[in-house]
Amino acid sequence: MALSPQSVPENPFDFRAPPPSPVASGRRSCVTNDEVLSEFLQHSLRVPDLILPDKVFPRQKFIDNPPKIDFQALNSMQTETLPKILDSIATIGCFQLVNYGIPVESIRSALTAAAGIFQLPPQKRTAVTRSPEKLYGFEEVHEEDEGEVSEEFVWCKAKALELAMEGIWPVGYSNFSEKMETLVAEMEKVAEKILIVFREIYQEKTGRCEKEKMEGEDGNGWACYVYKHGGNVSAEKWRSCLRYDVMKMLIGGMDYSHTLCLHICDGSSEFHVYSKKGWVSFCPHKHALVVTVGDQTQ
Repeated sequence: MALSPQSVPENPFDFRAPPPSPVASGRRSCVTNDEVLSEFLQHSLRVPDLILPDKVFPRQKFIDNPPKIDFQALNSMQTETLPKILDSIATIGCFQLVNYGIPVESIRSALTAAAGIFQLPPQKRTAVTRSPEKLYGFEEVHEEDEGEVSEEFVWCKAKALELAMEGIWPVGYSNFSEKMETLVAEMEKVAEKILIVFREIYQEKTGRCEKEKMEGEDGNGWACYVYKHGGNVSAEKWRSCLRYDVMKMLIGGMDYSHTLCLHICDGSSEFHVYSKKGWVSFCPHKHALVVTVGDQTQ
């Protein structure tokens, strides 16, 4: 069909052009400094890491050894023993216990058997890593935490833990678990006596009689933490890891402020306690149990 001469506009450029087509989402931007813009957005949108300044972080304080309390004196409720315990708890949050009756062989056997746990490769540990729903197993290790100077494993009598560990360590776990049960049974006897003393002190001060039972997994109110501390690390790395451990103590103290803990130090050169009194460190007696008491119990 042909156009009549009257339909042709006088000026061939006097017309409205159609709107531009939208640019496809996959097409590369034509901005010349695209890489600079992308880098700026990446850094500006990233959440910054929280770094506590030194003046806010608690200062470590070295103290003389807490008093050594003879368990047999505690067992007989000697009057001069109780003031020492109460004073040490009030000022430090812990005390040392000697002559507690746990055979050295039970401790050595459990520690020897526990060494095999930390020889398991990382890929096997993943199946038994702790979580908010699973409070036993290996401490979670992030990529930036690899090569830390300490490792941690939480053991209890949970059936799920037994099945999981036998799946990744079928040869050694039954022996380890047996040694741990023997040691924990001895430690429970000591802990029960300490709780009796605390309860009697509480009744004497308040005239009230209250008894609470902690319920944990499988009905047990206890858990056993096994630590492996490495050596031959730089002083800077050691200080960094030590601060990380102090923060863990702070969080743990808030979550379990009622907890009574018995620590087998096995010749450790330093022991650290973090409570409302601050961060204190001392050199524990070689054969002593260090007994720490949560803020609520204090």
